[in-house]
Amino acid sequence: MRYTVLLLSLTILALTTGCAASQTKSSCPDASVREAGFHVGETQVALRAEESAWVSCPPTLPAGCEMAVLEGDPKREMLFTVRFRTGSEFEMKPHWHPRNERVTILEGKIGVGFGDEIDRENVTWFGPGDYYVNAKDAHHFVLADGPAVLQITGIGPWKANFLEAD
Repeated sequence: MRYTVLLLSLTILALTTGCAASQTKSSCPDASVREAGFHVGETQVALRAEESAWVSCPPTLPAGCEMAVLEGDPKREMLFTVRFRTGSEFEMKPHWHPRNERVTILEGKIGVGFGDEIDRENVTWFGPGDYYVNAKDAHHFVLADGPAVLQITGIGPWKANFLEAD
């Protein structure tokens, strides 16, 4: 558990540090946001999709997963928004979160099921534009049978607490 939180924290730190150290359009979206006339600050954020800084997810998450932090800091107690991009096959084992997790599907299809084991017969599938909330403490799993992009918004610190395998 501590290892999972440490890896996620290091990934997020790498994302936020790279932008703060540079002011080029390709590595720091704030530069192009200022050019577009937006004031960058706590309450106004703009990011173009092509400027997202995608990095590999921590090894505790399924292989082929990438993530990009859009706003906030998922490891701190604050509002955050993160995007996850999956490969062609994605299976996130049963887990739970200590706070509600708000999910919007941007591309592809994502399946969500509830319980302590993966049960592909009892999955609800969501497509582009669909939205759902995983209630805090709810044991659930996530599937994708093709490439997908989903966006998660919540109040940090964000944690995925995986259930122990018996």
